[in-house]
Amino acid sequence: MCNAGLSSRNYSGITLRTTKPLRLVVSAFYRIGYKLHHKIFLRPQPKLHTPVFIVGSYLAGGAGKTPFTIWLAKYFLEQGKKVAILCHNAAWDEVSLLRTQLQNTEVIATKNRYVTAKEIQNKFDIIICDDGFEDTRFTNATCFCLDWQEPPSSWKLLLPAGPFRSLKHDHNDAEIIHLNCGTVSSNSTPSADVLFAIESITNYNSETPSSAPFAATVICGLGSPQRFIDDIRTFGTPRGITIEKTIIRPDHDKKFPQVVQRELSHNKDIIISQKDACRLPQALLTHPKLHIAIQKIAVSNKILDIVRHIINAQTI
Repeated sequence: MCNAGLSSRNYSGITLRTTKPLRLVVSAFYRIGYKLHHKIFLRPQPKLHTPVFIVGSYLAGGAGKTPFTIWLAKYFLEQGKKVAILCHNAAWDEVSLLRTQLQNTEVIATKNRYVTAKEIQNKFDIIICDDGFEDTRFTNATCFCLDWQEPPSSWKLLLPAGPFRSLKHDHNDAEIIHLNCGTVSSNSTPSADVLFAIESITNYNSETPSSAPFAATVICGLGSPQRFIDDIRTFGTPRGITIEKTIIRPDHDKKFPQVVQRELSHNKDIIISQKDACRLPQALLTHPKLHIAIQKIAVSNKILDIVRHIINAQTI
């Protein structure tokens, strides 16, 4: 949503709003709290026995951390590893998605990833943290950072003035594996390390829309709704699927079922994401006019080589 009185500017591919002074003041306090919290509570701790992989981003949300976590876990499972995934319990829909996609993997919802990792470290071959990029207690962890633009360098780009949670100099860049991300609808596709796209749009019974042209309402409660909408448009255009209306909801929205129910009551065809689907009861999921966009990611050979090297270099 756009606030009156705010103009827009571009920062390395992301359009940010020129914020009011109050937002800058709040961002300054956020920055002070961030530094104090890390100094007091998040001091580096001893290395854990089990290798830890952190999937993070400078962005507060919408970077694709959970899809990449799922890909990474599946890769390790194919190598015969016993994997645990740690996810913050506030991201309850992401926990549900992880458990649905990775039924042979232990997915643990926790308020404290480091403490939980310490408790379970001898029970698993690999621990993956879905987010936790700012938790500096983890030492010698392998950190993947999903980059959609250059890392921020000014506190004026932090929440709520901007979309970022931390700055480049808050992290040891030598310990981060940066993944250049892109979509099939973006100009960054040729150089992308991780490419996001829509694989299919189906209802609960895996049936594709039978009529074309097919006009739908897209309801999105993701951290990066516009990217999801653009991906649907790119997938749908050659298939006769068009977007009639878009409804943007907050990330982790607990009122999502009511919004979907209201649109279905108007006999509207709806497209949502897999993560959004995890917020819905079975009665809504099985509605024939509800369609789920199945996302896929493609990882470059360079990143595959890096992951293989890490596996071979560590005793796991």
